[in-house]
Amino acid sequence: MKKKFSSQKGAATITASGTSARLFIGIAPDLATQRFLSATCTHLESLRLPRDCRWIGDANRHLTLAFLGDTALDHMATIEQRLEDIARSTPACTGQVVSTHPFPRDRAKMLAAELLPNPALATLHARCRDLMTAIGKRPERKQFRPHFTLARSRSGFSRIPAVPADFICALDNITLYQSLLAPGGSQYQPLLSLRLAG
Repeated sequence: MKKKFSSQKGAATITASGTSARLFIGIAPDLATQRFLSATCTHLESLRLPRDCRWIGDANRHLTLAFLGDTALDHMATIEQRLEDIARSTPACTGQVVSTHPFPRDRAKMLAAELLPNPALATLHARCRDLMTAIGKRPERKQFRPHFTLARSRSGFSRIPAVPADFICALDNITLYQSLLAPGGSQYQPLLSLRLAG
């Protein structure tokens, strides 16, 4: 079943099997960041990677701010309003990618480009947590570690050394995504993307 999500910024189609959708909030990388991440992936291909390594496509790359999970469609108007408030009052910022490594720990099933935490990102993350509370969801307790996921492996990345980096990326939007299950892995569909203009 597909349902329209109305927005002042346009309309996106939510694919829903019932009255809920699997959602998360993130930041979409700009073109320069996409180029950096693609170059990083090309370099990583020269390393000994697991046979089941699956690269994340450009369209699926993002920096997660908050995972909402299965969310009632009744909350969409509140989510939209909260995101517009956040975008209107939060300035764009930058982040520094410092390393690509198995994430969140050695021998993990994910390979990610990790950013240094900074106050601007922490504030944006906190406001997304407030949004979750406003729709009756409990925010995750784990520490916020901003990153772009580059690859996944069921067997894990156990022999991949950390690759140092020093790249400044623009973080200028807040985007609501829907996670859709697909044969080759989840696909992330942007439903609403707003420029940070505070």
